[in-house]
Amino acid sequence: MPTESKADFQKMVREFFPYANFRPFQLNAIKFAFDVIKNGKIGLLSSPCGTGKSISVLTAYSMAKQLDNSVGRLLALTRTRNQLEIYCRELKSLKEHRNVSLVASVFKSKKEMCPHAKEDSKLREISYRDFLYYCKGLKEGTFGKTCKYYDRAYSGWKPSWSAYTVINKIKGIGPLLPDEVYEICRDQQICPYEATKILARYADIIIGNYNYILIDSIRGSILGRAGWRTKDMNCVFDEAHSLPYYAAGIFSDELSSASVRRALKEIRTFSLDDFGFLDALHEVMVELGKHLYKEYGANIEHIIGRDAAIETLSKNLKVDVDKMLEIISELSDKGELIRQKRAETGKSPVSYLSRCADFLSDWVSLTGSSYVRYVKVEIDKNERKSVRIGIRCLDPALAASVINELRSAILMSGTLWHTNYYIDVLGIERKRCETMDLPSPFPQENRLIVVDKAVTTKFEKRNERQWRQIAEHLSQIIKQISGRIAVYSPSYEVMREIAKNAMFDSPLVVEGRGTKILDVLQFLKNNERCVVFGVARGKISEGVDMTNEGRSMLSAVIVVGLPYPKRTELQTALYKYFKEKFGNKAIEYANDIPCLNALAQSAGRLLRSPEDRGVIVIMDNRAAGRFKQKLPNEWRNEMKPHLKIEEILNRIENFMEGRLD
Repeated sequence: MPTESKADFQKMVREFFPYANFRPFQLNAIKFAFDVIKNGKIGLLSSPCGTGKSISVLTAYSMAKQLDNSVGRLLALTRTRNQLEIYCRELKSLKEHRNVSLVASVFKSKKEMCPHAKEDSKLREISYRDFLYYCKGLKEGTFGKTCKYYDRAYSGWKPSWSAYTVINKIKGIGPLLPDEVYEICRDQQICPYEATKILARYADIIIGNYNYILIDSIRGSILGRAGWRTKDMNCVFDEAHSLPYYAAGIFSDELSSASVRRALKEIRTFSLDDFGFLDALHEVMVELGKHLYKEYGANIEHIIGRDAAIETLSKNLKVDVDKMLEIISELSDKGELIRQKRAETGKSPVSYLSRCADFLSDWVSLTGSSYVRYVKVEIDKNERKSVRIGIRCLDPALAASVINELRSAILMSGTLWHTNYYIDVLGIERKRCETMDLPSPFPQENRLIVVDKAVTTKFEKRNERQWRQIAEHLSQIIKQISGRIAVYSPSYEVMREIAKNAMFDSPLVVEGRGTKILDVLQFLKNNERCVVFGVARGKISEGVDMTNEGRSMLSAVIVVGLPYPKRTELQTALYKYFKEKFGNKAIEYANDIPCLNALAQSAGRLLRSPEDRGVIVIMDNRAAGRFKQKLPNEWRNEMKPHLKIEEILNRIENFMEGRLD
């Protein structure tokens, strides 16, 4: 951009941008987002932590809308509650800076915004699917009573006078956080979720999660009813590196043998006839599990054909497949009856019968090469076995291609590397795409990246000797670094092998299936020197701010092994599907880029502000080989590979003491 036009653009930005100073490269991000929105494009923005992505896109949208009111409205989609709250705070700053009317409708889940769920522990503990059924039944009076909060929100099919009073109050004060909306609505005994839906009709901006655009039914019931047309919407996807996995997960599901046993208990408790269906289903699952466990062991997904389970089930029931589908439909209705009866007696409105019927309906109806079915055996901590059958969607584009229908879209992340991958797997129209890759805003000298070439977690080289060497090196590195350290492994299995061999005297937390993020953050705050063991792609490696008052709590992130997806039949099925769809890009799209994303997200927990300094250690010799060429330039330039642990320790010591080498 010529100097004069750059100056003019910066002057225009200043009218909207609420802060005194720009962060490094922030003007570039604003200009990119402005052009994408103004010109109706699809932008892919890789903008590392520290560039202020949220306020950049909000500023760009505000500018574009002032220049051309036909630009439409903005839908900002986030993956976590923390990101949602960041957008709310930035909107407040924008409104205060411009002193303009800016209406935002901010959605948390219906369950999180429900006063009944806040007050009733039984409702808080049930699954979201079961809660939605309960909410629907309560609104319709199915349980012999109705929802007073919902009833006060509407007068017939129109919003009530009380609801409009609350909406006008929120519009006058806002933008507000969902918890602030909740307090206002609860005081007036108005359903906070319904108030947020009504507010959406008048909103310039809606903030919510990915489901609001990716799931047809939600898009219709929330956005459609609020008068938001897809073709008029501008949409921002925050943390978009996770979008392919999230989109594919929308059409994926699992059913456990434990759920079938609970469904059997339900029909006996409520004296219902299931026509022998559940016994037959449980028998089929157990037989599949026995064969799998004998052949492959536990925690291994084995692909089975769609018709294999259905034909065996119909044979055991002595009915044809069409009749069996009728039975499934009838059982779904009986499941709703169970919910009703449980709710009427004050119990949580759960129905495992309904759960089984819904899953099997999807098992039959989701067809084509985009889906695979599998079975696996799990063993819990008490050595009890259970069988799971599942449906895995292989194609994120089935949900994500709706992006092409939007007026404009911005997919952004701190690690949106290899944009061709996202364009292809999400099914985005390439001719509409614009891309920008911004460098890190933090000083290069604040980060040391070291590769330990003496070890690897490559599958063929895993053995006790390798585990001991990794653990020994890890122990020495941790001892050398003072402070809080996060250690990430490719899988729970690798993490356990390393953890049991490592020896160090710092307080330790090891991530498990039931680990809570808040507990980990509190552990870090309570211990100035400690170690957290986690799993790449796990709860504490992505979308988690390990910060305190804006500063990172970590001194180092150690990635033990390259976090490639686990070798399973499902992973092989994904590769084959991508091979047919993308040809020679298949191995890169199925294996390499998911590995890069997991590595980048784990390492991204380290530096969260310009004042942070820390060490990244990658303990795998493959990181210094061909894999290195897949990394961004700044990573390749900064990486220091070493074969001897003494050299690694010496380099870390020099960095910690501020000596250059």
